[in-house]
Amino acid sequence: MNNITQKFELHYYLKDNLHAMNAFVRNKAEKDFLEAVKRIGELLDSELNIETEAYQEGGVIEYLTFSGVVVVGALKYLAPALNDIITHYATRDTQAETLDKKIKEATLQNLELDNQQKTLEIEEQIEKKLNDKLVQKYISNFYKKIDAYEKVEKIGYRSLENNEDEYIVERKDFKNFILHDDTTISEDEDAMIEIISPVLKEGKYNWRGRYKNEKIDFSMADSKFKQEVIEGKHKFSNGSLINCHLEIKVTFDEFGDEKGRSYRVLQVFGTQELELGELKLREAGKKRKYQKWLEEHQGSLFDDMEDVK
Repeated sequence: MNNITQKFELHYYLKDNLHAMNAFVRNKAEKDFLEAVKRIGELLDSELNIETEAYQEGGVIEYLTFSGVVVVGALKYLAPALNDIITHYATRDTQAETLDKKIKEATLQNLELDNQQKTLEIEEQIEKKLNDKLVQKYISNFYKKIDAYEKVEKIGYRSLENNEDEYIVERKDFKNFILHDDTTISEDEDAMIEIISPVLKEGKYNWRGRYKNEKIDFSMADSKFKQEVIEGKHKFSNGSLINCHLEIKVTFDEFGDEKGRSYRVLQVFGTQELELGELKLREAGKKRKYQKWLEEHQGSLFDDMEDVK
């Protein structure tokens, strides 16, 4: 086992050379920063202890001391680069290339590698560790809270181990670290949904059904159909289906992974009592059927007119 003890400086530069910062903003933001550091410790196979010293003026400067034990394992070689890894995540868009080089050098010089292939394998593992999604999320939350606090003009990060240079992130660059969800919307204009649980009374309640062999909860945006159901004009039993225009909204997190999805029926064209039963079209369904017929036969109608000429 190897011991880790390193000191780190977190420096908030404030407008008008102020030396006071809102305690709630700072504490909430730094909770995310410390969660990022804790996660980095896990990546190093280490449980880090974090202590803070009384912060000083010059904006607001906070000193953090990291200590812990690195378990002898495949990633213990990253331990000497702890402060550089923290700085890498907090300044990745401004200093990424320089820090990546430092981290690799600090790591490789602590290993005895007997061939180029092993060196490349270690560098590949380092790259994977420097792209950890959870650390990026915590750093994003940190910058999101600080970005909302207008007094902070920039933030400096510095390792105090070798009196190293300070890495600065300007306010204009805070947004580069803030991750955002992404939403895509698709539509199925001829969806068949087996009804498991309809809503038989007024209110914003979700229906439950089966769509493409998956159970889904969905909202009913067809107000006329909702009213017809409340009035008892449609009966649902085991195996009942609706033919409808379905909207599917999928939310992806900041890393492109699916976070959730929601379903909304925009219009109901018809109902079907059994899977192999007759589809009873509503007025909207009849209009759609006629429109489809027109589109399919429009070309041949024009061809017939040309033949007459």
